[in-house]
Amino acid sequence: MGDDVRPAEQRFEGIAVAPGIARAPVVVHRLQEEEIPYWKISERAIPEEIARFEAALIATRAELLEMQQRIAEAIGAKDAGIFDAHLLVVEDRTLIDEVLRTLKRDLWNIEYVFHQVANRYSKTLSEIDDPYLRERALDINDVTRRVIQNLMGKSGRSLAEIDTPHILIAHNLTPSDTAQLNRNLVLGFATDMGSRTSHTAIMARSLNIPSVVALHDVSEHVETGDHVLIDGYSGYLIVNPT
Repeated sequence: MGDDVRPAEQRFEGIAVAPGIARAPVVVHRLQEEEIPYWKISERAIPEEIARFEAALIATRAELLEMQQRIAEAIGAKDAGIFDAHLLVVEDRTLIDEVLRTLKRDLWNIEYVFHQVANRYSKTLSEIDDPYLRERALDINDVTRRVIQNLMGKSGRSLAEIDTPHILIAHNLTPSDTAQLNRNLVLGFATDMGSRTSHTAIMARSLNIPSVVALHDVSEHVETGDHVLIDGYSGYLIVNPT
């Protein structure tokens, strides 16, 4: 009988961003970092690479508009406005022109060029000591991931596919991740990163999902299937609550 030892309770404290209390098994969402392929192209291939880039931007814009529409219907136009920032990225002439210039100068495939240029942009923004601009860096990363998935003909693993009640834990959740959550099954979420004013926190409050952010490295300490209690009033996440 002595084998049935309960795992020890662990408490993590972060910032409460959406009120409520929930208890459920965890699903840990770890980003699959795409391997970005790279190869040299000839000058003759430039028009074809540009056409692929334009098609991926159009496809990404359509996805974002569809997501914005879904959020507007679910929780109102004000919060759907978060995706205006994402839409600006796919229409940002400075970014697009820089990608096209780099493509013609360096003659690498468009996935690789776009990834390099967009990462440089978001890195610059994320190092500025201004919460609004840091949030813009996350928007750029979110959109970059979508554009590259479209260029490579892949669709990301959707969080909407998880079909049992759970608490979602991730290093970070982007607004487009949050927009895909099934509100009937996601009983709460917690992230290592984030702040009260982040787009994801704003969405969590609108969706009425108890949420705690800025838990540092909680995603490294839990595994899918662990039981947790999330307290969106005081900012605690308790793993294996007694």
